[in-house]
Amino acid sequence: MLAAYQPSLRGVVALAPVSDLRRAFELHLSNDAVVEFTSGTPSEFPDTYREASPIELSIKVPQVIVHGTHDDTVPVEMSRTYANGKQKRGENVGLLEPDCGHFELIDPSSNAWTTVKQAALDLLKP
Repeated sequence: MLAAYQPSLRGVVALAPVSDLRRAFELHLSNDAVVEFTSGTPSEFPDTYREASPIELSIKVPQVIVHGTHDDTVPVEMSRTYANGKQKRGENVGLLEPDCGHFELIDPSSNAWTTVKQAALDLLKP
């Protein structure tokens, strides 16, 4: 979301992101965490969902999504749908799918960390 409003960023590496807030609401992810984040439902606050949901925003900077294929917290399908849709709209989005779950992506001792680290390093290249 930040990248849509801060185009001066060099890029984004998103780790198993909740990239579609409306879909997260439908799935009741993490005990309806999106309702807490937005202060309500999509029908109560449609503008908030539109302004905060990355799938609904235009993001000009390169994006790399890293999402584990065994994620049982945020479905990997959300990132696949996001990347596919954004690519069709001409946005620079890559999707990496390491063989891991949700939390391994933030664990420097996991095998997935190599993928995360390389994604960040690739975005920093001139």
